[in-house]
Amino acid sequence: MWKFLAGLCLVSAQAYAATVELRLPAYSDDSHIYYHELLEQALIEAGHTPVIDVPSSNLPQKRAESMLRNGQLSLVWLLASEERNQDPSLVAINMGLTNGLIGHRLLLVPRSEVDAYRFVRSLEEFRDLNKTGGFGKNWFDVKVWQANQLKTVEVDGEWRRLYKMVANHKRGIDYFSRGFTEIVNDSLQHPYLAIEPYLVLQYQRDFQFYVSSSEPELAPIIEEALKKAEDSGLLDKLIEEYWREDFDLLNYRKRVVIELTTPK
Repeated sequence: MWKFLAGLCLVSAQAYAATVELRLPAYSDDSHIYYHELLEQALIEAGHTPVIDVPSSNLPQKRAESMLRNGQLSLVWLLASEERNQDPSLVAINMGLTNGLIGHRLLLVPRSEVDAYRFVRSLEEFRDLNKTGGFGKNWFDVKVWQANQLKTVEVDGEWRRLYKMVANHKRGIDYFSRGFTEIVNDSLQHPYLAIEPYLVLQYQRDFQFYVSSSEPELAPIIEEALKKAEDSGLLDKLIEEYWREDFDLLNYRKRVVIELTTPK
């Protein structure tokens, strides 16, 4: 009897294992690499065979989101929001991908203003500087900044224009807020900007995968693979591999932490 049950379990496991074909975005700044590797390793660990196709090596993010909603991409990693979770063209996989590090925001500033924030110790003092942050159109960060009475400018189209806009103070933009997992790579690619060395502004939100509603069958497969990756320690291992050195580079543990109110 036990041999029959064992055989049945083996057949079930083999039937569940699948080739998982994914069309994923890639970006010119290589910010996609961690998310591709997380997906690939999690699916392999769960017994699947991932096949990843990258339609373009340099997609603007706005274009990637449009392609996701049109079914041209299988999934995209985006900041979790109530609006996206209720979007009928998307299927949310409600699992954080960076252990919340994307919500730990540091500032890219002109090199001439690297010490402008050195005496800030609270949200009120940060607000009193009357500085303006630059953001992409309709970013969740805009809601966060506005909920905390901080000044914002939104830029439509390709958000990567913001780097030059900060450097040149275009439209009165003083800084560009970036996640812990993004800012070191950003500073290497845009050396005319500096990483503000004293502050970290935190809100409670993370990236998660959003699957195209044209391929809803992918969602439970990926969700289960991610849960296994979390349980096995794979998620923590990859985060450690990608960003361990950044804690020291950013002098992270000695920064003043400013907690931001997180809107829904």
